[in-house]
Amino acid sequence: MTKERIALVGAGAAGSALLLALHQAGYPIAGVASRTLKSAQRCAALTGNPPASSDPAPAVVNADIIILATPDGQIEPACHAIADQGVIRPGQLFLHLSGALTSNVLEPARHKGAEVLSLHPIQALADPQKGAELLRGSWFCLEGTTPAITRGEALVKALQGETLVIPAEKKALYHAALCVAANYLVTIESIAVTLLEQIGIERQAGLKAILPLIAGSVENLVHSGLPDALTGPISRGDTATITQHIDSLREIQPAYQAIYRMLGKETVELALEKGGLDQEQAEQIRLLLTPQPPDACLIS
Repeated sequence: MTKERIALVGAGAAGSALLLALHQAGYPIAGVASRTLKSAQRCAALTGNPPASSDPAPAVVNADIIILATPDGQIEPACHAIADQGVIRPGQLFLHLSGALTSNVLEPARHKGAEVLSLHPIQALADPQKGAELLRGSWFCLEGTTPAITRGEALVKALQGETLVIPAEKKALYHAALCVAANYLVTIESIAVTLLEQIGIERQAGLKAILPLIAGSVENLVHSGLPDALTGPISRGDTATITQHIDSLREIQPAYQAIYRMLGKETVELALEKGGLDQEQAEQIRLLLTPQPPDACLIS
């Protein structure tokens, strides 16, 4: 079966990584367009040297699938500009890579007869070549018209990936979940390093010390899943250690105490699911994690 021809508009790291991965999977590349000719040429050099331009029209007119990989705020204006050039034909697939935006921002293309899709790689893409490697076997979130989703699933299958299909109205919640998983993980580790600084451990040394612990937790998630990957004092009902933690945090800024208590309460529920503690132990820990006068003012 002949693979569809692909054009890329916006040759940044994410778009270039996806185009390179699809090129390596056998998809013909119709062209690359970017804000600057230099960035378009750089991406083209990685993907078989298709035509490169700062004008998207030549690439779009010769493609079956058009990837709009511009920054989020430029996706809809770029789609409008392409539609105004009269180069969109019915049956083309327009897709963007935004995790936050729905396929609705591609409405100008849909009005011209194209199918529209949001195809978001659940992956961190900072470099085209490394990104192409990471994309193989990754998960992708799809949202759009039914025919577009079918074609998107074919692209993901070519990359040996997996798909999550969601409705447009749930896209913001999906993106919030990913922010918790990735961005907030970094924030939590920053808090951990800051706590280590309170006992005289230099910031970079603290980070290096906890990285193997973080990696071990990720390995536990990979091999044991949820909730079995959970470890630590709450998972085993160790109220004495939890009490020591709370006492040690009394001299730390109130926001960190509140975060410890809030995450602790969520961990209690996960520990109950795992079966590491009973309801009586869970209630004791919840009580420990609830600020009591005069501590109540600490979370105001």
